[in-house]
Amino acid sequence: MKKTLITLAFTFATSSAFAAMDHSKMDHGDMEHSQMNHGEMDHSEMGHSKMDHSMMDMAGMSQVGMVAQGAKPDKVVHVILKKDMTISFKKPVTIASNDVVQFVILNTTGQAHQFSIGSPTEQQQARAGKADSGVHQVEVAAGKAQQLLWHFHGEKQVELACNQDGHAKAGMVKTLTVQ
Repeated sequence: MKKTLITLAFTFATSSAFAAMDHSKMDHGDMEHSQMNHGEMDHSEMGHSKMDHSMMDMAGMSQVGMVAQGAKPDKVVHVILKKDMTISFKKPVTIASNDVVQFVILNTTGQAHQFSIGSPTEQQQARAGKADSGVHQVEVAAGKAQQLLWHFHGEKQVELACNQDGHAKAGMVKTLTVQ
């Protein structure tokens, strides 16, 4: 009986000590993550809005953000590519830094267009033919729609454009200021 009580006391003391440990400095890189149930994890306190993206240098990265494939959008923006060579929104648009936006782009014209997103400088470089300008674009066939999921961070001035020859010059440019 005495051994059982000592064992229980020791077990309780060590489990309390492990629970009180500061886990923030532990290296979790070698942990087996495939068995974890990420759906039950609370990600609300992770502070993604405080992430510093300025040091990232990845393919698909722009001065104004990056593709957010698979992310949950904060808002949906309907974009209309029009026959009069303009880009318009179905409703007024306000975008904040770190918003993930799902763009639904509808091409109402009889010809294919591009929907590209980048800073004004990146868009100018793309129109000049620079392949690594940082602009991300999707092709939208005549009368069809496409979607693009975008995470806004970085520069506040954003330019949406069709960079096919002469289209931006004809008016297929829309600027946004991220709040």
